[in-house]
Amino acid sequence: MAEQAHSRKLRYLPGLLSAALAASVLLGTVRWIGTPSRSAFGEDAGERLQTYLAASLRDAMQGLLSQERVYWIDRHALSAPAPNPACFGQVDDPRLLDVSGSEKLLEGQKLYFSPAITLAPGTPVRYYQDETILAITWKQVLDGGVYTFSEVKIAHPSQFRRFLAGGEFGSDKLYVTTEMAQSVNAVVASSGDFYGYRQAGTLVYDGVVRRVNNGLVDTCYIDKNGDMLFTTRFDEMNKEQSQRFVDEKEILFSLAFGPVLIQEGRVVTPDSYAVGEINDCYPRAALCQLGKLHYLLAVVNGEETLPEVPTIHRFAQNLRSSGITKAYALDGGQTAVIAMDGQLINAVLYGHQRKISDIIYFATAIPGKGQEEQ
Repeated sequence: MAEQAHSRKLRYLPGLLSAALAASVLLGTVRWIGTPSRSAFGEDAGERLQTYLAASLRDAMQGLLSQERVYWIDRHALSAPAPNPACFGQVDDPRLLDVSGSEKLLEGQKLYFSPAITLAPGTPVRYYQDETILAITWKQVLDGGVYTFSEVKIAHPSQFRRFLAGGEFGSDKLYVTTEMAQSVNAVVASSGDFYGYRQAGTLVYDGVVRRVNNGLVDTCYIDKNGDMLFTTRFDEMNKEQSQRFVDEKEILFSLAFGPVLIQEGRVVTPDSYAVGEINDCYPRAALCQLGKLHYLLAVVNGEETLPEVPTIHRFAQNLRSSGITKAYALDGGQTAVIAMDGQLINAVLYGHQRKISDIIYFATAIPGKGQEEQ
């Protein structure tokens, strides 16, 4: 369904190469033409100059070799590098999950996941861990229902991606979430806003405003830094104004369902809304941001002895009470799905996934075997 692409670079490479080259040329020149035995700096000035240049060359080369690789994914690629199967795993006891290998990736941020959580009966904690992504997925009993969470920390904004069925805006193709997740090599994926089903909201894809329909839904934008930005159904902008907003904020894509659930730590759900039957009890889905390049996917579905599903306001309250400070609702009901390694994780309304037009997903940026590095 899609081709994968990736790229890699070294931070500060041009400057380090220049420093190393300059030191090497100077040292070679000094050694070739020699240095006077006496000078205003003393009898050993030549030796000291050679020692200084040699040290400069050594320091420059050490700096070059010690620079960390920075991986990213081409924003125009239809899929990501394939994840390493050896990096997936699972544990039955939350206390046994070891994420010490991701301390550098977390950059001092705390995990939402806690070893003290009570898992839904008979369910494991699943995880994926490499130097560019940490993903932890689990099912938890909360407020009489089963919440499926997937916490994700990535190294680069390009690892947070949106895929439209058919690989282009306006395609009439529909697939279930797990099919699309497998096709793009997602580590973790979520159903999106099912943009092809309704015309509500502002839709941005690949930095271009494709559709504007204000006055109905809140819009969630993802900018070049991977941050979630919101506009509300009351923010009237025509297509030209929307494109100006997208350009100024450097928006990559948007989601148009909503409403905004939590903003700046406050539950902001409305009393009425155009989509999502917010005052009825249905399975719900949300995208949350926990920090820099740090996210949480959340879905609630009823399961057998734990059948409760919430109104949108109750859903937002439950997320806020667990520490979430920024959240946006995605399409719920039968659409609400979280997939990991291409496999369905949560129970689904009516027992099977709905075919939809889009997903959001998180991917590793490390090239797979046989892939060229650019």
